[in-house]
Amino acid sequence: MTCISSTFAEASQHKNVKRVDLVNVNEWEVSSADTGGTLLFSDSPEEAKEDGILYTDKVEGKTRLFYYHTNATNKPKKVVAVMENLTDDKVSIVVNRYALTGPSKDYLYVGKTAQKDFFDGKYMTYVHLKANQSKVIHPMMEQQKIDKDELVNGIFEFEAKTPVKVTVAIMPMNADPIEFLKTAKVLPRDKHGLRGTFTGMDRVIKSEREYDPKKDGIVSITLADGKIDQYRTGIDATDGSITENYGNYGILYKINIPTKGRASTNYYLCPRGGVYAGAIGVKDNVFNDMTVIETPSEKPFFGTEKKVDEIAYLGKYENRHPLWIEFSPPGASNLPVKLILAPVE
Repeated sequence: MTCISSTFAEASQHKNVKRVDLVNVNEWEVSSADTGGTLLFSDSPEEAKEDGILYTDKVEGKTRLFYYHTNATNKPKKVVAVMENLTDDKVSIVVNRYALTGPSKDYLYVGKTAQKDFFDGKYMTYVHLKANQSKVIHPMMEQQKIDKDELVNGIFEFEAKTPVKVTVAIMPMNADPIEFLKTAKVLPRDKHGLRGTFTGMDRVIKSEREYDPKKDGIVSITLADGKIDQYRTGIDATDGSITENYGNYGILYKINIPTKGRASTNYYLCPRGGVYAGAIGVKDNVFNDMTVIETPSEKPFFGTEKKVDEIAYLGKYENRHPLWIEFSPPGASNLPVKLILAPVE
């Protein structure tokens, strides 16, 4: 599906961008490769109706944990992620960046804020574990009192040089997580089945051909539609079944499209599945820090059914500098989206 009849409304408020229709936007040819470590994805049951283990698996090396759950009971709960050292030696696990958002009944806010905090990347912490010790990944988890119908979203990227067991669970506020897990049962998946372990937590998207704005005009790159950009398959470690991450939640997209000439290129993000609220990271020079851009930046969300042509302006970047864009599907938002490249008029 292409972005139709877009007016570049949001962008035009800040940049001198001409009115453009996107009826027949060409899909830019790209290649993708899944790389990096392991993704642990916990989103089923999304609405937890009882206490128990939401997801668990053993990992080693670079790992990203993405969990997204609401409290569907009538009592306050907490959702915690616990690391267990599976060796007889003490270990220190580096959490390179993380986001821990909620609880809130505003699901779009939670998903958007989690992405923004994760891309911001200012947070780093350590989990020090003695031999065979278990510990909550971050103490804030035990402070998050989740009332009925409230959502929490956690994203933790870490590296474990030895095997560790990671468990996400929902439990009473007064429960001791370590003691609780000794007798807790694994909760059954809901009908969506969005949980599992996926090899390759990053998707690198590149183009072999340089984009020339004067020659190529407006082009788009479809992300997370399950067709042009395939959904990931993995294993639900709780029962060994094959699972599909439809939406590619928790996958970090690293996008590089080489550009040609001395001019500049405008970049936009267009939601194609419905209501959307997120953030992306942009790095336009190896010496610069990543810039975090909310999508959209001027309102909480966009992409309603009545306004499917809305877009978020990501900025104008000089073609002579390599540009890397980081994107990850935000929780609560609808997919797919299109990344749009357009000439600067």
